[in-house]
Amino acid sequence: MEERFKRLAKSGEIIIGAVIVFGLLIIQLPIVPAPNKTVIYGTAIIISIFTLIWHKLKVPVSPMNKNFIESLVDLIAIAIVVHATGGARSYFNFLYLLPNIDTSTTSTRWHTFLFWLATSVLLFIEAIFFSSPDIHFFGEIESPPISLAILNVWAVGLVTVYGRYLAKESETAEEAAVVATIEKERSINQLKDEFLFIISHELRGPITAIRGYLELLLTGGAGQISAPVKDLTNAGFRQSERLNDLIAELLDLSRLETGKLKLSNENFNLNNFLNELLKTFIPEADKKKIKFTFSPSKQEIIVFADKDRVREVILNLIENAIKYTGEFGSVSVWVEVKDHEVYTSVADSGVGISEDDLPHLFDRFYNPTDNLSIEQGQSEKQKTVGLGLFLIKNLVEKMGGKIFVESRVGKGSKFTFTLPLAKSSGSKT
Repeated sequence: MEERFKRLAKSGEIIIGAVIVFGLLIIQLPIVPAPNKTVIYGTAIIISIFTLIWHKLKVPVSPMNKNFIESLVDLIAIAIVVHATGGARSYFNFLYLLPNIDTSTTSTRWHTFLFWLATSVLLFIEAIFFSSPDIHFFGEIESPPISLAILNVWAVGLVTVYGRYLAKESETAEEAAVVATIEKERSINQLKDEFLFIISHELRGPITAIRGYLELLLTGGAGQISAPVKDLTNAGFRQSERLNDLIAELLDLSRLETGKLKLSNENFNLNNFLNELLKTFIPEADKKKIKFTFSPSKQEIIVFADKDRVREVILNLIENAIKYTGEFGSVSVWVEVKDHEVYTSVADSGVGISEDDLPHLFDRFYNPTDNLSIEQGQSEKQKTVGLGLFLIKNLVEKMGGKIFVESRVGKGSKFTFTLPLAKSSGSKT
């Protein structure tokens, strides 16, 4: 609504400017009775200055009321112009229509009625107190001023009623559009739920079975297999794990967007938790001759968070760090407490992230352009779905923390996320 009134204010400046310019040109025509140009010039200057200042002025009123006050000022200016150009017989009486149209389409019903009433009062005051009843032009007696006032009041009333009708039609159309949008979103959410059901019940079962069969081959449960076949089976098993992770990410994404992702927060010792979890990455790091270190904080740290979700965050960050770090590189993890928050950092000496990618790194479905794997001399891009970082950012924020990244191409990256300390206990020395 506020944006709408900003657009109206901008349009109003243009319209008022055009009306003033053309009005000043028109009064140069030979009009009978002759207009009082001094009054008109003065009014034009004052209303121009007022409009420019009023639109830039910050006043403690709603945009609707601000627009209504401006229309009242315009109404007074029009009354002065009408008086200076012949009063009830002025050719400029039609100007009363403009602010009435504006008010009827942008203000409340009572504002509209009060504005029409104010216009009517001004028209009758001009007709009764300032207009002569027996002016003659071209040998004919002109219509009485009171008759002209009644005619103008009726015309303004018609336009005002029509403006209210248009405003109501516009509101109805907007409401219908909102309802349609809500229905569309509801339909999309229903499709998401159905998709979630299909993934969880129809895909996970077959994938689990495939992984089981491949694992059986790899462990020799189905007999000995040759080295080439074992390599192919290993590759298939890794891809099945990747597919399983992708399904898990899609499930989490769906739960996040539908508000169904629940957390089971609890108090736990973060140092001990990470120490056990990070041991599982040592074999993977050793394969690439990566120096893998963990530096716990000097004090005992108790955080209040969801263990499973913290595990998810750490797994994602460590896996990425190892994936994008070449042989003989390093991956470091450390924990520290600052400003009553726990900071957990994961740093690597890998390929790094470009400045263009950094602002979008946590966007959904975003793939960095420069994430090149240098594992085993490869230089092809490691394509992912682009959900991992998006999900962990949402998970961290849902647990009351935040996540940020520092990186330079060729120098490595550092991801840091925060978690809240447990309220019942802080860090202990």
